[in-house]
Amino acid sequence: MEGPLVVGVTGPLSHVWVSENELGVFRKSDASAIPICNNILIENVKWGTSMYNDEFMRRLVKSSFEVFTSLQKSSTQNSYVNHSIQYRAALAVCSNEIFTFLKSCDEKRAAHLLTQGNLIQSLELLWHLAELIFIQVSPPGYLAFSLCSWFYVQSQEAANCAREILDNANKEQTGQTLLRDKLNNLKLYETNKHFWPTVLSLVLQARCQEAASLLVLHSNSNGRGLRSLRQLLASMPIASHTEKEGMWTEYGAQFSQAWNYWQSECEHRLSSGEFDYVGGDQTSVDYVKLIVNVLSGRTSIWDDQRILEVTKGSRGWFFRFVSFVFYTDQLVNVDGLSGNLDRWLSLTKKESTEPGSHFDQSIDALITSIFHVDLFSFVRIASGKLCNWWFIAHFANLLNHIYPGVLNDLQLTHKRDEISLESCPKLNNKSKAEFSESLYQPVDSSSLVEFFLLGYVESLASETSLLSIALGYLDHCKSGRTRQSALLLKHAVPVSTRATNWFISQAKVRELHSTGEEIAKLNCRRFTRLSLQSNIASMPSSSHYSPICIAAGWALMARDYSIVNRLAELSLARDSGFMCKDTSNGANTSPASTEVAELAAIILGFCRGSSAFDVPSCNNINNKTNEVNHLQLSPELAFLIRYAELQQYFNDGDGEGAVDRLIDLLVTSPGSSLINSTGQDCINASTTSVGLRIPTRLKIRLLAEVRHLLGRNCLRRDQVEVLITTLIELRADLDVNSNDICTDNDINPLLAKIHISLAKELASTFFTTFNNIPMSPSLSPNSAVDTNWR
Repeated sequence: MEGPLVVGVTGPLSHVWVSENELGVFRKSDASAIPICNNILIENVKWGTSMYNDEFMRRLVKSSFEVFTSLQKSSTQNSYVNHSIQYRAALAVCSNEIFTFLKSCDEKRAAHLLTQGNLIQSLELLWHLAELIFIQVSPPGYLAFSLCSWFYVQSQEAANCAREILDNANKEQTGQTLLRDKLNNLKLYETNKHFWPTVLSLVLQARCQEAASLLVLHSNSNGRGLRSLRQLLASMPIASHTEKEGMWTEYGAQFSQAWNYWQSECEHRLSSGEFDYVGGDQTSVDYVKLIVNVLSGRTSIWDDQRILEVTKGSRGWFFRFVSFVFYTDQLVNVDGLSGNLDRWLSLTKKESTEPGSHFDQSIDALITSIFHVDLFSFVRIASGKLCNWWFIAHFANLLNHIYPGVLNDLQLTHKRDEISLESCPKLNNKSKAEFSESLYQPVDSSSLVEFFLLGYVESLASETSLLSIALGYLDHCKSGRTRQSALLLKHAVPVSTRATNWFISQAKVRELHSTGEEIAKLNCRRFTRLSLQSNIASMPSSSHYSPICIAAGWALMARDYSIVNRLAELSLARDSGFMCKDTSNGANTSPASTEVAELAAIILGFCRGSSAFDVPSCNNINNKTNEVNHLQLSPELAFLIRYAELQQYFNDGDGEGAVDRLIDLLVTSPGSSLINSTGQDCINASTTSVGLRIPTRLKIRLLAEVRHLLGRNCLRRDQVEVLITTLIELRADLDVNSNDICTDNDINPLLAKIHISLAKELASTFFTTFNNIPMSPSLSPNSAVDTNWR
């Protein structure tokens, strides 16, 4: 929420805490009939719902998903450490992008992004420290320097200041300035307010070589005191995996002796008064003595105000602690960190400091649990107070790979109310009954890691654009994968046909066929309403697909046969294409005939098994036959199926087969053969006893289909005779039932012309040999009938 939300309501309000981070506001019943209008300020009603709604967080989600997927395929300890570093790198990239963008964005958005950037930085700090203690194995001597390196990486202010000071010095030394001018205008770098704090900060971060480089810029750098300090900094023994000059790549008795000797030398020089005079500058003297006290490992100087200032004040106590460990217990191991932390707290009296925000307190508690090497407390606090599913889901999954079953003891004592549910996805108006089907179910003792993963998945599902990634995470869950995937797909709100097809394809891949049908049914209902509201006059002639055809496709995909029957009836009821008169001046014609052809092709494709959503099973043929039987309960549907086959004959250029199918449709009566899903004839098994007798107006349409075949010698004599007989019966029905059948004035002349042409065609069969003339697909009769036909 970018700002406060003011909601005007009528009547008194009440509220209730729905969960640890969700506030429910509702109107309280009042016996008074006088409405009272209140402007209620609702702010931070729910946490976490907008965490992934900006491009920076979405990129973090996508990059971390790639690391997660790769992690599931790994099996070696070194690869686990590399994956942890990749997670941390994703956090670092995200925070850098946010703070870079903050320099150019508007003030309104900057407030939100600043909060996001600080959150990501805190997560990176926690992950990096937890990686050093819980994941990496550092021997004595290496651990202390690794912790100082964590301080150096997570607090780059000193490194940036040192780089800036050195760059300015290099520019001045390389400038085209006379030596005399340089001597007359000698710059005192130690007067820079950032000079000594930067040197002190680098020493606390165990970056003594960099600190010595800065001391060279001091105006009295060649004096006895600064020269001695630089010598101590340059000679400090450091144990590190990195093979650099001055680094000890082996630890043990020799390194311990070297470290103790070096630190005793620092103490000796400090006690001898070697640093009492540093160029007459009292500030330099005070800072030099403080630095040498740090190097000597003295414990009485760690509450010095200058040390607090360069380590982010009271909120940076953990940075000071790792420096304290480095200089007072260089050979500390993981087990010794807890004792050092207790000693540090007693020295600095941290317990008396003022508490920060709830989030800062959570960070402090997490860092304390890491230094105490208390994995269970770390996981419990991270899940209960950090309010971030990304962190706990990925870190718990990584731990489960490195130490399988390590969280079992925590799972057995785990209480559900200790878990903070960060957010629920923006689902489609969940009712109370549906909410009970939420992903948050009682946690099984063997699935705590997956519980965290499911919480993260649900927070991702609040953004439709991240649903594919959420489903990808679910694919790696062992328990409840099918159910959770069905819930996410079922409550998703697709915003386009492409998105709907994607949801259905995801359901199909995961064999969630009922879920796919429910998704299709939503679109079916939407287009069905459009079909019922639309009429021929309002339908654009340039439309490629009518609402009826689209709705029928979704209805078939959803197996909603009643809707298919209704749409077929609607389409055929308004199909008056044979009554519309085409004019040469470009008058509009009815698109209904094209709609009928498209609808027929859709239904036939489904019956022949070309549906985009078939249920794979051993009884697939029987299921398809039953589906066709359902479709054939409607005479209109049966007509459309066979009409589609007629169009297929026309498109294939099979004139003789097309006429046979057309005659079959014209003479259809109860008990006649139907077409099954394989395109073969079968006996009607319908129990409705409804005959598929074709209405008069549909027979007129069918007769008009043969108009382009007459005169091409592609009709047999018996076919022409049957067509003439049917035409005579049709004209007789029109004469007898003229009051019951609404006909156009042009119908009778049209039928008379067809009758004459059929008679000519019959006469021609006595004098010519039948030759099947192949038709071009372009002659397929998919357009309205021209009443000016000759």
